[in-house]
Amino acid sequence: MRRLILLIAAFSLLVPACKGNRGGYGPGSAVPVTVGPVKTQESSPSVMVPGVLQVRDKVELRLDEPVKVLSVYANQGDYIEKGTVLAKLSDEEISLRLNQLRAEQVEMATLYEKNLYLLKNRDSLLAERKIDKSQYDGLETETSSNEATLNRVKADIAVEEYKLNHAEIVSPISGVITFRGITSMETINPGQILFTIVDADPILVVFSLTSDEAAGINVGTFLTVSIDDLDGEEYNAQVSYIGPELYQTGKTFEVRGSMPNPSGTLKSGMLATATFTSTKTHRVFVVPDTAVISRGHDKYLYTVIGGVAHKTKIKIRNIYKGAAEISSGLSENDMVVVKGAENLQDGTTVEMWRR
Repeated sequence: MRRLILLIAAFSLLVPACKGNRGGYGPGSAVPVTVGPVKTQESSPSVMVPGVLQVRDKVELRLDEPVKVLSVYANQGDYIEKGTVLAKLSDEEISLRLNQLRAEQVEMATLYEKNLYLLKNRDSLLAERKIDKSQYDGLETETSSNEATLNRVKADIAVEEYKLNHAEIVSPISGVITFRGITSMETINPGQILFTIVDADPILVVFSLTSDEAAGINVGTFLTVSIDDLDGEEYNAQVSYIGPELYQTGKTFEVRGSMPNPSGTLKSGMLATATFTSTKTHRVFVVPDTAVISRGHDKYLYTVIGGVAHKTKIKIRNIYKGAAEISSGLSENDMVVVKGAENLQDGTTVEMWRR
């Protein structure tokens, strides 16, 4: 009987310990992980970077003065060529402003000629006491002001005459009308959006590269673009623009690739992955691909410093044969978690096992 009681007591002591380890790690306990050092090696020729699709051009047509619309010739969804007349405007308001400006021009020209005569003859006029000293001193400034106002009125007349001869709204680009904000016989307000036109053929894939990739890509470089939002469907593109500035955050520069989009299948905002062959190699950091955590286009891993895990955002240059080339986010002496990251959060205490 005494032996049975001792066995029961020993079992009762074991049960809480078993429960405490079931389903996770207790508060303050270290999480066991496998870690490995960051390695360096020569970069592979292939570069794979995340990007996003953008339209090539987009314009919003507005006027800065109230005008009555006589007729509208285009609708939302229409494809139009550059130079297409979209609407006809009334010339009543333009003619009224033009008449007012011409009357102001006559008045200002008369005043300017008068003050110019006084300025040229002010010495004799002052001696003859036909003008006083204050008028004498102010003639030069007043005449210059008259001349500037007269030139401004002449410029405004030229603008209104052009409007009178072109009382219409014309598309400055080719593209699709995505918004029409006017109707016939409506008086539009200054600043009101009349039309929005989008040019999405070709469409652009926009991505960033780190500074050490600058020598390996040029305008005209061929790209393979995989569209994440179309189940990885691939398209061919060519680099059409390389940014001249290096962004200090992340030390990256912008690249744009152009690809045909005649059917309109590709939409602005779609996520994509662009791949190209670099013409230059350089030293890169390499970690096992098991260390990488993906959240859409964002990539992370955990580095360990002083027994504590730190969630670190990285940029991946390429993944091949079980290894990930890291273009930014790591340093040469970093230790990274290669197994067990699923149990970690930023700041978790870890028990390290060497790979």
